[in-house]
Amino acid sequence: MKPLKLLLLLLVLPVVLNAQKLEGGIFLGGSNYQGDVVATDIYEFSETNFAYGLVIRNSFNPKWALRGNLLFGKITGTDLNFSDPAWRQNRAFSFESPLTEIALQLEWSPLAKDWMNEDGTFQKSWSPYLFAGLGAAFFDPTPDFNESPDMPAGVQSNINTDKNADFSKVGIAIPLGFGLKFDLSEKAILGLEAGFRPPLTDYLDGISVAANPDKNDWYGFGGATLTFRLGNSAPKEVPPVVTDADNDGVPDAQDMCPTVAGKAMFAGCPDTDNDGVADKDDACPTISGTLAGCPDSDGDGIADKDDRCPNEKGIAAEGGCPKKEVVVDTDGDGIVDKEDGCPTIAGARMFNGCPDTDGDGIEDRKDNCPNQAGIAKYGGCADGDTDGDGIMDSKDNCPSKAGIAANNGCPGIAAADKATIDFAIKNIRFETSRSVFKTESFSIMNQIVDVLNRYPSYSLRISGHTDSVGDSASNQRLSEKRAKACYDYLAGKGISPSRLSYAGYGESRPVASNSSSEGRRQNRRVEFELFQR
Repeated sequence: MKPLKLLLLLLVLPVVLNAQKLEGGIFLGGSNYQGDVVATDIYEFSETNFAYGLVIRNSFNPKWALRGNLLFGKITGTDLNFSDPAWRQNRAFSFESPLTEIALQLEWSPLAKDWMNEDGTFQKSWSPYLFAGLGAAFFDPTPDFNESPDMPAGVQSNINTDKNADFSKVGIAIPLGFGLKFDLSEKAILGLEAGFRPPLTDYLDGISVAANPDKNDWYGFGGATLTFRLGNSAPKEVPPVVTDADNDGVPDAQDMCPTVAGKAMFAGCPDTDNDGVADKDDACPTISGTLAGCPDSDGDGIADKDDRCPNEKGIAAEGGCPKKEVVVDTDGDGIVDKEDGCPTIAGARMFNGCPDTDGDGIEDRKDNCPNQAGIAKYGGCADGDTDGDGIMDSKDNCPSKAGIAANNGCPGIAAADKATIDFAIKNIRFETSRSVFKTESFSIMNQIVDVLNRYPSYSLRISGHTDSVGDSASNQRLSEKRAKACYDYLAGKGISPSRLSYAGYGESRPVASNSSSEGRRQNRRVEFELFQR
């Protein structure tokens, strides 16, 4: 009964708000789920189930509306739909659950127009829209754990935990999504939309501890809505006809120049030269200007028509011409003081009157070595340290990258990063007789990824090794597969394959005696070697 009571609230609320803009209709589409028994991060379309529901919408204006939904569907999932990774076929978990959602959501249609023309006639239109809201989801999952007598005790314990879990079958729903609306007629509106509900619980499928308790489940609805306007759709009032004799958009009753087309900003009067001064107030109505509508080419505050020197800034006392000035060249370098950057020191015109003592093409003011010819790259000096590593460029094999003297100015591998590589060699572990990483190996592999990202000029050799237990040919193949597993993991994390190489050496390169379990453990390893090409 709770969903029905909530629906009644959704029906009453928009009527109270604005009954004249109310719509009601249906939703038809599908429901889908993402969680513990789905191997993708997006919709698995084979698990889409039929969904339906009721929709009511109250439009505040063409762009904004409040909508209520009562949606019914079903969500399902099974490991058997996925062959990668292979363990899903063996685990074979599945579930199904009815799903009911009651929610209020706000719709925004940024491009929407009113479906009714100014004359009251209908106009077809369409608009994309976004929506977000809040509500409640009701679910009751029935999981199938594919239990068997030989199932490991730890797995069975996790399954029992899920079976006995006391979780709520009512959750918060936060609808988020987008769609496209079409005004089909004065009454009918068609909508196509897709939306999802963010993860707020890991028990939509009734499975958590037995699968992936670190990642919550989510679900979504997608389909079509068909709604009908319930309010009065009477034509709008047609505004009274106004006269505009000169067709300039300014009604004659407000037009100061009713027989000559003009601009609204000038009360209907023209501005022929478009200088912002109406012709009736413009001293130069056909020439654009800034002084009472007249031009002032030199910007000296004297209109050209009154200026004896219209292209040279001057003063009123000289009739708009400039006052004659005394020419001064203090340092005698042929550049007058007012144009000389160094008026008391003789220099060259190319340096704005300043000197270049060492003749290296860099004026003294900008030259860090003004008495010794150099180059601009080093601020006028003969040599420099571009990368700031304390090694002059002339002796630096990597002048643009900070390095160390021991490596001729090129970057070296930090001790901490070398320690990371050494630790990985001793601690990368695989499943017995397989090339599948044990869980603890992933964090170590990620540290190797970080090291490679810090040293983009370095490459990595990967070599696999085994102990002497078993057939030597099988050991050779196993060592190659384990080396390649490391290669594939690093490449999958974005490391360029051109920086990686791998090889397997089987039992041919032991680092300890195979006569003891500790020695054999040391021999089962993957080695990593950083090097510069």
